[in-house]
Amino acid sequence: MIPLREERQTFRYDFILIATVILLTLIGLVTLYSASFLFAINQPGRFGRWGGWTPLFGNFLACLVMIGGFPLLVRAKLDKLKKEKIIIGLVLLTIFANLLPFIPFFQKSNFDPAVDVRRWIIIRIGGSVFSFQPSEMIKVVLPLYLAYILDKNTEKINKFFYGPLPPAIVTGVFCGLVVLQNNFSELVLIVLISIAVCFVAGIRFRWFVIALAILLPIGHRLTFGDIGGRWYQRLYIFFNPGQDIFGSRYQTDMSMEAIRSGGFWGRGVGQGVVKTRIPEVHGDFVFAAYAEEFGLLGVFLHLVLIGVFAGIVFYVVWRSRDRFSQLLGFGLVTPIVMQTLLNVAVVANVVPTTGIALPFVSSGGSSLLMTLCASALLVNLARRHVLSLDKEGGT
Repeated sequence: MIPLREERQTFRYDFILIATVILLTLIGLVTLYSASFLFAINQPGRFGRWGGWTPLFGNFLACLVMIGGFPLLVRAKLDKLKKEKIIIGLVLLTIFANLLPFIPFFQKSNFDPAVDVRRWIIIRIGGSVFSFQPSEMIKVVLPLYLAYILDKNTEKINKFFYGPLPPAIVTGVFCGLVVLQNNFSELVLIVLISIAVCFVAGIRFRWFVIALAILLPIGHRLTFGDIGGRWYQRLYIFFNPGQDIFGSRYQTDMSMEAIRSGGFWGRGVGQGVVKTRIPEVHGDFVFAAYAEEFGLLGVFLHLVLIGVFAGIVFYVVWRSRDRFSQLLGFGLVTPIVMQTLLNVAVVANVVPTTGIALPFVSSGGSSLLMTLCASALLVNLARRHVLSLDKEGGT
């Protein structure tokens, strides 16, 4: 009798990662629809013919695109992706895309340079108008570049021209473009991504001290150089709430009331009341509507899902033997976790308003599209790791 061969099956945490991404996306679509429908339908002049569906339209379109794009990215061979020509091409494409908002052809028809910011590419097709925020591409392309260059220069990482300089140049170019777009919150996030990946890569600590000595004066100038500017006002009102004579804290106050209104169990999907009084609830403060309708239990569920998502990726990064995969995984998951924690902290009035969207939930097809692209690459890393363990017969 021939003995049966025993095969040890590896735990498929890549499947869990996929399920987590799907669940977060579905919760985001339901939350966004519930939070924004009445808000949008009452402003037909602003939201046009799509009415209450307008804030959801970009997210829904991003999901349709990723139905085909997600499997392709999951099964893509990363060895081909990290070729120099492809990485440099993606960096140049991202720079080019972030220059387009400054061209009048890609601006809205009633663009006012004294009031409007240059963050979106406006594309007109027939009678419809579509927009895309190119700075969102940086959150995927920058980690790809950093993983490539720091992996390539591993042996010379402590030499200035091979370690700190290349990441500093590319990060600086991206930051410059984002500053010109008047997107300070994105600027902070880009800097944090670059610092985090470079730190994990093993660049010497002295270079971070030098970087900090350069960045602090720049940050101070951008924030406090214009006393009447939005960022200065946000900081001032946060630390001096009694001086809010213009009602700048109204959005934060309403979000806190929505959280208290939700209690432990929540009011139920579509049953929120306070959410209708939160300005721009479909954007940075959508989590307040979620907390009101899903309660503290729902907040806990969302944070657990983000924790599972990040935990699986960090486990793969820790166990991986490929340096490029380690740096890429860390660089892609870091902004998703940072954005989630910062957004929740803003809604809970723990930190000043930042303008950072909530991944998987906030209105914005550009944000969701890039978040799903990053998630697909992370699933790719997890899948490759699982398959490598299967070949080795490990668990």
